[in-house]
Amino acid sequence: MSLLWPAALFVVIGFATVGSADGEGAALWQGLVDNPPTVPQTDERTDAVRALDLFIMQPDSEHAPDLIAYYRGTVDHALHLLETEHVETGMRVFQLYSSAMLVQTPDTVFAIDLDQGPNKDLTITPEEEGVPFCLTDEQVARIASLVDYSFHTHQHEDHVDYEITCALMAAGKTVIGTASMKEMWADQPWADSLVVLDQTIDEPHTLGSLQVDVLWDRQWGNNEHTAGTACNAWLITTSDGVSMLAKGDINCGLRLYGWLQLMVRGGRHVDLVVGGPSYWRGVNTAAAINELLTPIWAPGHCWEFTHRPAGEKRGHCQTFLGMYGYAVNQGKTDRAVSLTWGEHLDLPAP
Repeated sequence: MSLLWPAALFVVIGFATVGSADGEGAALWQGLVDNPPTVPQTDERTDAVRALDLFIMQPDSEHAPDLIAYYRGTVDHALHLLETEHVETGMRVFQLYSSAMLVQTPDTVFAIDLDQGPNKDLTITPEEEGVPFCLTDEQVARIASLVDYSFHTHQHEDHVDYEITCALMAAGKTVIGTASMKEMWADQPWADSLVVLDQTIDEPHTLGSLQVDVLWDRQWGNNEHTAGTACNAWLITTSDGVSMLAKGDINCGLRLYGWLQLMVRGGRHVDLVVGGPSYWRGVNTAAAINELLTPIWAPGHCWEFTHRPAGEKRGHCQTFLGMYGYAVNQGKTDRAVSLTWGEHLDLPAP
């Protein structure tokens, strides 16, 4: 069963002051507050997101104290709402760094591809690596306290984080990923506790109040599809029937589209697609997926600073507005939302 949406859906977003940001950062946040996301997106919202993109689009801005303060302030805003407000029905989805998301349901909080910044070494903390754009120790601890289940599509450093994973495991939380992710951390004392779920077709896995379907696929490293990294797609359904699809960096859509057809045949649906909508090593099925499922798209994988060489404005980074436009154009849909750091959207129960 799919959600029924009005012609213009106002996505509900809650805002508080981004306390550690001031000056231009505070003005940019206020612009987003004044122009919250709508489906379809308004021109005023587009202008507010473009202004933030231009603020970030300064060479080496991830080293700038004002941008780091803005980022941490938006994360504090999201964590404050998670700690103080309870979702009665449906799903509340928060956008954090790059592909990282926190999702609140009436029963649980889960995460997708938790990562805190552009640190590349998955055996040490950002501070040890010398990467200033990161969460504070307090924020990492708060996330570990809030999150019950942390899903990771694959083992690349922009989709999983060593420090956050250590904190989650120390707190007794459940971290779910690929077999290769478990092998990567085989020398960690908690490696055996990492969860690897089998692929599903007929029956989903049950994790607490969540129903979880899994596709094992790849982020292909060449056009011949002979080398690549294991990458899962997750279809996660809440207790009151709201479903989210996260494909990570699956970059050829053939297997994904075939699996989604089986999911639909088995009675599943998708209300929200998150993560990057790009396909760059194979067939692009964004439009076919949209026609099959008619979801809302909340594209992530934005401002991944490891994709921007020093001294460049953007490099291979995707901007917030650029990835939104890509989802609209490739998916042939106007049912898309551009979420920036710390913002959230509420999806009602069907």
